[in-house]
Amino acid sequence: MTILFLHPIQQQQTMVNNLLRLRYYVIGMLLSISFASISQEPEAKPDPGKVYGKIYSNFYTELNEGDNQTAFEIRRAYFGYERKLGSHFKANVKLDIGSPDDISEFSRIRRYAYFKNAYLAYQKDKLTSYFGIIDLMHFKIQEKYWAHRYIEKSFADAYRFGSSADLGWLIQYDWTDWISLDFTMSNGEGYSQLQTDNTFRSAVGVSLYPGYNLITRLYYDWSEKDDNQSTASLFLGYKLDHKFIGGVEYNYRFNDDYTADYNMYGYSAFASWFFIENWQVFGRYDKLSSNILDGENIPWNLADDGSKIIAGIEYSPISEVKLALDYQDWFPYANNAKNEQFIFLNVEVSF
Repeated sequence: MTILFLHPIQQQQTMVNNLLRLRYYVIGMLLSISFASISQEPEAKPDPGKVYGKIYSNFYTELNEGDNQTAFEIRRAYFGYERKLGSHFKANVKLDIGSPDDISEFSRIRRYAYFKNAYLAYQKDKLTSYFGIIDLMHFKIQEKYWAHRYIEKSFADAYRFGSSADLGWLIQYDWTDWISLDFTMSNGEGYSQLQTDNTFRSAVGVSLYPGYNLITRLYYDWSEKDDNQSTASLFLGYKLDHKFIGGVEYNYRFNDDYTADYNMYGYSAFASWFFIENWQVFGRYDKLSSNILDGENIPWNLADDGSKIIAGIEYSPISEVKLALDYQDWFPYANNAKNEQFIFLNVEVSF
């Protein structure tokens, strides 16, 4: 057996070489870890969501003869929270706080709160879906063009051709750039009422965007009972940048309140002209009618039939605040009903 002995100088050189190799190895490991850290994408921070709200208030005075009403009101307040959940999902919850829709003299000092929205939304490519307490697309499109919800609801919503929100499921498919299809299955009772029967409302809508800042929308819904109730609607809208907005809608309700041959119908035309920055003038005309039943000589809903005019000027000092001075009237078709004429100062605050 041969035993090798290294000279002390050789032993020292070998130790130095080993230390150098160890140092290079450690440096290489640190560089590898650093490059790996740099190459990895940072983890996406969770979306914090946003809190939002709206307040509708006004001051009005009646112009009729006699003891006229004059008052300040907070008609409505919305408070909500919205948050994205990943790449394709979004959740939204919104409270609607307002006065009861009754005629009690104490109704204006009471308040109730409903969930106006409480839904999960999914969006990918051309498909969008909403499930829960949802805004109904047909009303929202018309409301967007009218653009003065804090002054008055859109025609279909104001004269109960349906509810602007309901419990259900909505699917929208943007087939092309100029055509969008939507289908809705809902309770049909509105967002402020619980479902008390097994009747549901189905609805289909087609939105066409032919260009020239135009939209045409066709809509039809139906609910099945002993006497089926259905509603057909046509809407035409036009927008020209920040200069002009206009629209016309027509609605026809068959078998209102599930009563055979009790039909109601009407139309609304409105326009807004932005004549200077932050200022606009607007106007709207509504007409609501009902049919005459066999054997009768007056419309079945004559007590509620009539026409309405809204006209005014709006100033928006900042995007979150709108102020409008406007005239509103209601002229009933019944001879024994009085005309109603008001001057309003309406205010909308958004945050």
